[in-house]
Amino acid sequence: MSRIHVCLVSEQTIPNILGIYHFKPDRVIFCSTDKMEKQRKTDAIVNTLLLHGLDYSAKSERIIVDQDSLTDCINKVELLIEKVEDEVDYVVNITGGNKIMALAAYEIFRDIGQKVVIGYMPLGKNEFTQIFPRNKPLKVYEVKERLNLEEYLMSYGFRIQNKEKFQTIKDKTLSRNEASKWILDNYGQLKGMLGFLYKHMGDKRKQKEYHLSAAFDRELTKIEREMLDKHGFTINGSLVSKDLLKDEIVYLTGGWFEEYVFNEVYSLVKDRALDDAMMGVTIESFGGISNELDIAFTKDNVFYHIECKTLAEGDKGIIRDEVYKKGAISALLGKGEKRAIICTTHNQISEAHSARAKEYGVEILQIQQVRDLKNHLLKMFGIKSHVGHS
Repeated sequence: MSRIHVCLVSEQTIPNILGIYHFKPDRVIFCSTDKMEKQRKTDAIVNTLLLHGLDYSAKSERIIVDQDSLTDCINKVELLIEKVEDEVDYVVNITGGNKIMALAAYEIFRDIGQKVVIGYMPLGKNEFTQIFPRNKPLKVYEVKERLNLEEYLMSYGFRIQNKEKFQTIKDKTLSRNEASKWILDNYGQLKGMLGFLYKHMGDKRKQKEYHLSAAFDRELTKIEREMLDKHGFTINGSLVSKDLLKDEIVYLTGGWFEEYVFNEVYSLVKDRALDDAMMGVTIESFGGISNELDIAFTKDNVFYHIECKTLAEGDKGIIRDEVYKKGAISALLGKGEKRAIICTTHNQISEAHSARAKEYGVEILQIQQVRDLKNHLLKMFGIKSHVGHS
């Protein structure tokens, strides 16, 4: 006996993808609308399943219905299932669509006369709740599958433009873990030097190489000399010089902070407290709109992203701009609060900035919170202790 999975397509693609992952049907029927097809939501679902190793491109059918007409919804669904000649099992996921589409699906499949399960996935929960046949208590299927970052992004119609660079970026970042942590630990004594480097090289970040030769405005401290020595600078009195490649320029003008944050996040992936993480992600929508994410990670099929900003990068207007940007990206990548974080080297965040951030579902962390980022994230996800965490 074959299995057919029925999905109601809407803005939220994750519940449909997880339902198909979990039940692994032989065929899928997508009940969609003109609006959802223009947004390529069904394509996003099929493409994400393919990334996961499930190819339904030739094993699925689409019905395009008028979501405001109960009659149209019922007629088109009935017409399709009348063509099914063999005996099948149906699983009907009514999470998506609108109320009329859900009502139509429920009415048709409840009385179909074959083995049918009708249910939905509550937003933010990895479980499929069966509402027909009705049990007391309601039967709940635990969904154990977890999306990786690429699958999650694809599910919302985004592809990763720079995927081929990830392994190189990650390896280099992990190798500089101690160096990045050392800078953050000593940030209070190094921010003058870091500001100096940003002033002279902040606009050179896209160049392949650059020769720095600039005079510091005061006598170097012991720890400033130590930092310059660690990175191979030549010091002659107050003159600081070095031939730098692009990677070094980016690292010393703020990249070190982003790398520190990624290392903290990735350590939780290795400890299995988080599911997946990437840094330096450039994503592009089906419509060609691009966005850059400093750090992105997934936890229990929810997407989170972190932007990193140091004092060296300019005035606090950057924080204001990033709050808006992160809030906008959150809206594009699924519902849910507190999925965007801005990590800063600020000692204090103004009440106005914090209030604005909350409006957009963004959390701003000051430097002391960033230094304790792993514990902050564990607390955020309600994980009291974790094996392997240090």
